[in-house]
Amino acid sequence: MMYFVNKEYLEQATFLSAGTFITDQPWIHKERIIDSYEIISPVDSTLYIESNNVPYAIESGEILVVPPHTLHRGLKVYQGRMKFHWLHFSANCLKLKTEAEVIQEISENDLDRLIILPVYTNKVDSRRFHIMFNQLLDLYEEKKHKNYLNAYLSCLLYELTSEIMNYLIQKNFNGNQLQPIQDWIRIHAFENITLEHIANHFKYNKNYLSRIYKENTGIGISEQIIKFRLKHAKELLTETDLSIIEIASEVGYDDSKYFMRLFKKYETVTPTQYRKTFYRKHFNKK
Repeated sequence: MMYFVNKEYLEQATFLSAGTFITDQPWIHKERIIDSYEIISPVDSTLYIESNNVPYAIESGEILVVPPHTLHRGLKVYQGRMKFHWLHFSANCLKLKTEAEVIQEISENDLDRLIILPVYTNKVDSRRFHIMFNQLLDLYEEKKHKNYLNAYLSCLLYELTSEIMNYLIQKNFNGNQLQPIQDWIRIHAFENITLEHIANHFKYNKNYLSRIYKENTGIGISEQIIKFRLKHAKELLTETDLSIIEIASEVGYDDSKYFMRLFKKYETVTPTQYRKTFYRKHFNKK
């Protein structure tokens, strides 16, 4: 699978035109080459089309992106109803990349600036895409200012990017890859570590790491650090006679009052109440 990618997208895409093609007459997509990108998405029919010598059968809700200066043509004459959305835009910033290259871009770059458009996909929420497309089409027909249309076009591209990014992360990231990361966090949890430290250590983009960690574990990295710290704090409360201030420092908190607030938030009781309830040993002081 191939994708059009820009790792430093700054809303450079320019909206050109859009519409919905509908016919009940025999019809075939004519052979053509245009100088802009075209997004095609059937609404309630299957479009048989060839783009760059590759045949596609694009079903309702699926998406094909035809790049500029690319020959594309219909492969079949339709006898029934045909309806599809089309959108033309220009963008000099998109580069064609393989799936492996896209995964690398996701892991290394700022996700807030990344745009990923599939050459073809059936892995997006077509309902959301069609709603956003119809809103953009309404704005176009109302002759809204070009900056307005460009901004909404960027929203649509970000929506497609988000869908594709989620699909690629789920497909290519093995949950077992998180074990070394989780082990490292557990070992270093009592030090002054941050998401950025962890991402740099494992050579991931911090936003990407945060995203995949939460998707696979159900909690964020910051919360994971807290849980490891509080787990050790509970052990110290029940197994030692260290003071609350000493325990706070031992698990990574210089501010003991903050530690006590955090402990109560997660455990519903204060450290002192926890100790009184679960204290299991008696320590004789000399």
